This record gives sequence, structure tokens and C-alpha cells, in this order.
Amino acid sequence: MARPSAVAERRREILEATCEVVSERGFRDLRIVDVAKEAGYSTGTVHYYFDSKEELLREAFRFEYEKSRIRREAVVSPGLDPVARLRALADAYLPSSPASVRSWRVWMELWISALRDPSMGQVNDVYYGEWRQAVLDAMREGQEKGLIEVPDPQLFANMYVSMMDGLAIQVLAGAEGISLADMQATCRAFVDSVAVTS
Repeated sequence: MARPSAVAERRREILEATCEVVSERGFRDLRIVDVAKEAGYSTGTVHYYFDSKEELLREAFRFEYEKSRIRREAVVSPGLDPVARLRALADAYLPSSPASVRSWRVWMELWISALRDPSMGQVNDVYYGEWRQAVLDAMREGQEKGLIEVPDPQLFANMYVSMMDGLAIQVLAGAEGISLADMQATCRAFVDSVAVTS
């Protein structure tokens, strides 16, 4: 029997490989054999750790979300004021590196899967809800401190998150009218539009 640390490492490697395959091929075209090849294991090993393709996908989304949460926490230092935090969050979520592009592609696959599978919609509700809550918390704190002026923090948080999603999809799709720099400038302008200036 494998040591607990070896078990955790194998699971991590399989999930890492799954995210890579999902990013490259999409979930519908994902095959266990491709994940196994990417991870350097047999298909039997993958099936030992994950009972089904659906379980593997759910765990891959959780895995990708945890990495995203760690990135978010890394840019949001305790002393950062809410306006600076919202700007930093937008910058951190730009599809500007291979890791962030992969993360966006995995999330896009989750959304597509959720259209057909209610259980994937529940996965989205949990992880995406936490992301929306982080934005809402920054909004409410900014409002309480007099740094942000909006009539409805929840509405703004939804607009902020939806704007980033829409822009990122256009950037990833290679739309001529939206570059990475355009996305960053738009997100910053959106935050600046509600920031109270002295």
C-alpha cells in the first residue's frame, strides 16, 4: 500500500494532468487514457484514485479552484485597502500566463458542463460563489470605510465578476477588439469609477 504522502502526490499529479488535458481538449473529448499518459501513469492507476470521469472532473475543478484561491490570497495582503484589493484581484485574474490561461480554460469547461449536468452547476455554485463573495467583501469594506461609493455592493460585485468573465472569454477567443491590455484597463477603470477620490 502506498504511503499517505505518495497517495496525495499521485492524486495531485493526476489532477494536474486532468486540468492540462481539459484545457487542451475540453471535457467532452477528455479520455482517461489521455490523462494517464499526461500524468505518466496507467489508466488503472487513474481509475484507482477516481471512480469515474465525472468524479475526476469535479475534483479537477476543485483542484484548479484551490490554486486560484491561493493566487488570490497571495495578491491580497492584509494591509491592502479595498480599492487596491479590487485592482489587484483584476490583475491577478488576467489570462496573462500559461497557468492563468489554463485555469480560465478549465473554468470555461465547467460552465459548459454545467449547462448539461446539474451536479456540475452545484460545483460552480460553491467555488464561483466563494470568488464572488471575495469581491463583495471588498466592496462592502470599501463602502464602510468611505473608499467606495455604490448604492448596491451586491450589484457591483456581480457586474465586476461578470465583466471580468466576459472580457477574459473574448481575450482567450482571440477577439480583435479586446486585448489583454484592454481587459486590464477596462477592469481598472471600472474599479476607479466607484472609488471615492479625495
